[in-house]
Amino acid sequence: MKPSAYRIVVEGELGSSRYSVAFADMRLAAGEGTTEIVGMVEDDAALQGLLDAVTALGLSLVSVTPLGD
Repeated sequence: MKPSAYRIVVEGELGSSRYSVAFADMRLAAGEGTTEIVGMVEDDAALQGLLDAVTALGLSLVSVTPLGD
């Protein structure tokens, strides 16, 4: 897998630096009861790591979407 951009959406509007640290290289955009976590993902292992972080933080996953080139 080549590096690709992804949008991960979770429930809740995340604003704490706790979340910024967990998703350091990603952009977080909160609004309307959800937060979008957007950025480049190096490979499948990195994507799984992000999803593991979502679970470890007790967040509810709404969607994971690869973004077009």
